[in-house]
Amino acid sequence: MSLLIDLHMHTRRHSRCSGIDEYALIEEAARKGLDGIVITEHHYQWSQDEIDELVATSSVPNFLVLAGFEYSSSKGDILIYGLEPEQVEAFVPGGDPEAMLKQAQDWGAACIAAHPTRAAVPFDERITRMPFDGLEVQSVNIQHHEQRLALKLAQNLDIPPTTASDAHRLQDVGAYAMQFDDLIRTMADLRVALKHGRFQAVGNTATGKSQ
Repeated sequence: MSLLIDLHMHTRRHSRCSGIDEYALIEEAARKGLDGIVITEHHYQWSQDEIDELVATSSVPNFLVLAGFEYSSSKGDILIYGLEPEQVEAFVPGGDPEAMLKQAQDWGAACIAAHPTRAAVPFDERITRMPFDGLEVQSVNIQHHEQRLALKLAQNLDIPPTTASDAHRLQDVGAYAMQFDDLIRTMADLRVALKHGRFQAVGNTATGKSQ
């Protein structure tokens, strides 16, 4: 049985750019048919206590909620999954993208290039030598022409493409997601699946069709 998980979203609790009420998040994700979500605030990773409290207050028992974070380097944003809270604090915004990616992976994290071809926050030519575990090719914040460029980049670099909502509005949660055949119950499970490429990109789940 496969699991549908949205790997990239922000809430108003820790990301000022988001309007998502975290207490409405789980119900909306379940309504969209998701089996789990990963909250990826900007430069902040939810604690397990925060996650437990959020799940406990929802009407969907045992819904899978995990947390990574989105790191903004001097050239490009990186989704990082699987670090300890004290390790997250070492990631000061604006660092060198290659150095920060190496540090995260040296500590065992799985890393995805977030919206790598987006005009507002692009990577430079260094992305061609950065060993990401995935490249985000579709989200609500990547324009169609940027999606095509991102997919071509992933293919040229032989890096698995990923899809996620990058939701900042509640209605966008689950617009794009990833399908996992592994049983994902913990961040360790997710990290292993990402690092070994055991996932499949899913298109727009609102329509049930890939774009």
